[in-house]
Amino acid sequence: MKLGSDEIFYINVFDSISGAVAKDVIVQGNSVVFLVKKGDVGKAVGKNACNVNTLRKKFGKNIEILEQGDNPEEFVKKALYTVKIKSVEIVENEDRKNGFVVLDAGEKRKLLSNLGRFKRIKEIAKRNYGLHELRLK
Repeated sequence: MKLGSDEIFYINVFDSISGAVAKDVIVQGNSVVFLVKKGDVGKAVGKNACNVNTLRKKFGKNIEILEQGDNPEEFVKKALYTVKIKSVEIVENEDRKNGFVVLDAGEKRKLLSNLGRFKRIKEIAKRNYGLHELRLK
């Protein structure tokens, strides 16, 4: 995973404001998504979300903070906390690793109502966990 100068700028500002270490960042449209070490979400968000609010004002974009997991399944479950997930299945073929998120129909609708967020989660999963594809079942 290579980071460009923009990504490095966002990570440096994030680290200096929050004190938490960002492992990855995705800047997409009006959103910035940071991936932080496991256990650092509270530190990254700050008391009463003060760090998130400061970052939002500084960048002029929506800020989202995701927690790194020990494995792809754990990461996906944490990242998709807004919906009830039945299971996360990782299938490895010869040269690809694909993830499948099993949801109820109502939960699937709820998740797809915010498609941009799901796309950002897919991108972080691809860059940090080697998931070629993340699909809903």
